[in-house]
Amino acid sequence: MIVSAFLTLDFHVTGSSSWILDSSASNHMTNSLNDLSNVREYCGSSYIQTTNEIVPPIIAFGDIPFSFKDVLVSSKLSMNLAFVGQLVDQNFDVHTLLMVVVLSKIRC
Repeated sequence: MIVSAFLTLDFHVTGSSSWILDSSASNHMTNSLNDLSNVREYCGSSYIQTTNEIVPPIIAFGDIPFSFKDVLVSSKLSMNLAFVGQLVDQNFDVHTLLMVVVLSKIRC
């Protein structure tokens, strides 16, 4: 599987650094383990494909408590990416209003 990374909108996760909301990526991605819990070593065969043809390795994955699950970690990334499809799969309701991002957890 190829993990693609293209940039779109910027927002913040509580207790975290800035994240780019990305509709083209296939996973949430970050360059730091600092905000993650439940960190596991990555042993899969997926890789990150960027627009500048650099292939940064995936070294781990983990969760941001009360926010994102299964965030891929690659120390070579220059920013944090949140994948819209993964947010929807994790029961977030995602709306963009005049370049303002509104995320809310859907409660069942």
